[in-house]
Amino acid sequence: MKKNHMFSKLLFLSCSALLFAACGGASSATDSSTASADGDLPEKVVIATLEMPNDEGIAKAEGYFEDELGVPVEVVQFESGKAINQAMVSGAVDFGLTGSGSAVLGIASGIPIEMIWIHETLGSVEALAAKNALNATSLEDLKGKNIGVPFASTAHYSLLRAITASGFEETDFTLIDLQPSDIFAAWQRGDIDAAYVWEPTLSELLADGNIVLHSGDVAEMGYMTANVEIVRSEFGEAYPEIVEKYIASVDKAVTLYREDPDQAISIIAKSLNITEESAKLQMEGQNWISAAEQLDAANLGTSEAVGAMAATMLDMGQFYLDQGNITDLPSEEAFAEGINTTYIQAYLDSKE
Repeated sequence: MKKNHMFSKLLFLSCSALLFAACGGASSATDSSTASADGDLPEKVVIATLEMPNDEGIAKAEGYFEDELGVPVEVVQFESGKAINQAMVSGAVDFGLTGSGSAVLGIASGIPIEMIWIHETLGSVEALAAKNALNATSLEDLKGKNIGVPFASTAHYSLLRAITASGFEETDFTLIDLQPSDIFAAWQRGDIDAAYVWEPTLSELLADGNIVLHSGDVAEMGYMTANVEIVRSEFGEAYPEIVEKYIASVDKAVTLYREDPDQAISIIAKSLNITEESAKLQMEGQNWISAAEQLDAANLGTSEAVGAMAATMLDMGQFYLDQGNITDLPSEEAFAEGINTTYIQAYLDSKE
């Protein structure tokens, strides 16, 4: 793991065109930060986000970024992690909240980004649900059945890894590529018997279904999935203190959730326009990680000792290679270079 990393220009140029073709756009976007007159701080920081019931959701709703960063902040909502990768390529954003899979795709495609934070690891918020009529309690009970799942997603990754870890073959099941918005309709029509999907679609299925396994179970098998924060490498190199203040903002949100979960749930419910019951369900289906815990061997690790995330990224990269989403698989060392924990360490040192 290095403080900064460089990827081959040839790899970047060969892959960026493919990435642009595959990615959608944001609901709104502006040019990213430019240096202030004295060159010490950017004139503005642009944070790309997804609607998530997590620490960034609280930090956004409560104005932590504006309070901590000390410069104007624009938070831009995107539809997908792939679209955020595109914005990173163009320099339209500085920070981005994305799934670990999209971060892997970005790094494997040569985008100059660094992973700096794990927002949450996924648990019961993303799961394999089966229809009640099947009385399914394990994958064994679903052999020969139709399972809906969004291909190339963290759910797809978790499902395939669970199948393999449980001693089955993918061909023992019929996997159908369906987006979350299509899964519930297919479930109601009887086109599928089960589905691996996330909230809020998951809760719709559970009205007539049960959870067979969830992403927390798959993580215990050795295959963690998460939502993470990435930053443009160039921005991090130019403004490390801004990255440290971003870390301070989301760590403050983690502390709030742990010390006053009811308040945190209320904030998320209002921000996402959902019920507090739904917010609580989704938030409890995740594992939020503090700044100190980010440096554990089970998570990002440190500059001196690479954590489990690098190996997870390598395995996820193999998954994307097998699915045809990438043409070359970086080494575990290359993925480790894409993780930069020096910002977290500097933030923790500043608190001592």
